[in-house]
Amino acid sequence: MTDAQKTQMTGRQPPRAGEPRGGQRGTAGEPGTRRAGGQGSPGESAARTAGGRGKRGEPRAGRAGAGEPPKARRVSRQREAGEATRRETRRRLLAAAKAEFAERGYAAATVVRIAERADVSVQTLYSNWGSKRNLLRAVMESSVTGDEDVPLVAGQPPRVITATIDPADAADPRRLLAHLSHQYRLLAERAAVGWQTYRDGAAVDPDIAADWEQLSDLRRRAFHTFFARVPAGALRPGLSNAAAADTAWVIASPDAHDLLVCHAGYSYDQLEAWARSTLSAALLAGPEPG
Repeated sequence: MTDAQKTQMTGRQPPRAGEPRGGQRGTAGEPGTRRAGGQGSPGESAARTAGGRGKRGEPRAGRAGAGEPPKARRVSRQREAGEATRRETRRRLLAAAKAEFAERGYAAATVVRIAERADVSVQTLYSNWGSKRNLLRAVMESSVTGDEDVPLVAGQPPRVITATIDPADAADPRRLLAHLSHQYRLLAERAAVGWQTYRDGAAVDPDIAADWEQLSDLRRRAFHTFFARVPAGALRPGLSNAAAADTAWVIASPDAHDLLVCHAGYSYDQLEAWARSTLSAALLAGPEPG
C-alpha cells in the first residue's frame, strides 16, 4: 500500500525520512509519541498511575489511610478478642462441669455430657482443661478463691478472705474469728459441690484421693498463715499459734459442713454461728462477752 493510500485511510501524514514513528524515540532523550498502553511522559505516567504507586516508596491510594490503626495494634486487638473468647469457653466448661458433678458425682460424670452442657466439642474441653480430673480441680480452686482466673497459692489464705478483713477486726481476736467464721460460711456455700464430689471421688479414684489430700494440706497451711497474725497473749494459756491453726482447720472444715449441713440439717446461718462460738471457746482466753 502506498503512502498516499495510507494517508487517505488514516487521515495522518506518514513520517518523513529520519523522523521517529509513533511510540518510538527520536534523538537521544527525545520522547516520541506515546504508544497505546506504553510509557509516556513523566507527567502522563503520574496521571496514569493516580490511585496506584507513583514515586518510589509512595503508597498506593486506597491502601492504609489516615487514622487506620497500625498492624501491631490490629494484632493486639485480635489477641484480646481471642483471649476473651477463650476465657468465656473455660467459664462455660467450669459451670457445666460443676452442674454435672452435682447431679452425677465424679465417677458417673462424663466429658461428653460436660461438653454438651457447655455447647462445645469434646476436643475443645480437652484443649482447655486436659481431663475430667483437671476440671474438678479447677471447679474446687475457683470455689475457694471466688475467681475462676485466680488459682490457690500454697501457704496463703485466699485473697477473698484476707482482703475483706477490716483493720478493726484484725486488731481484735474475737472479731477476727467472727470474720473467719463468716468467710467459712461463704466458702461452704460456694464449695459444697466440690467438697462432696472430692469426698465421693476419693473413695473410688486414687488420683482424686491424692488431689483431695493435697487440697487439705493447702487449706491447713493457709490456716497457719492466717493465725500467725493472732497475738499469742490472746490465745488460751499454753495454746500456740500453730496449735490454734490446726484447731481451726478441723472446726472450719469440709467435714464439719458435711456433718452439720448435709446430715444434721443446719442452715448456713446456723453453721456460721456454730463455727464462731466453737472457735472462740476453743482458742481464746477468757469468756466471750455477753
